[in-house]
Amino acid sequence: MDTKSEKNDIKHPFDFEAGYLVKSPCKKCNARDIFPKCLDSCEIIKKIHSALANVIICSR
Repeated sequence: MDTKSEKNDIKHPFDFEAGYLVKSPCKKCNARDIFPKCLDSCEIIKKIHSALANVIICSR
């Protein structure tokens, strides 16, 4: 079900294969001075959580 074309449709700057963010969205954020208090209201972090929740993890 997870085809190569579906993987290419993901337009996020994440390396889902390795499970790491390629670049932290917090590094250049305008709310960085209040980090980590901003995490609960951050739309970018919410999108990251949603995208990661849709990834199926397989391990042997």
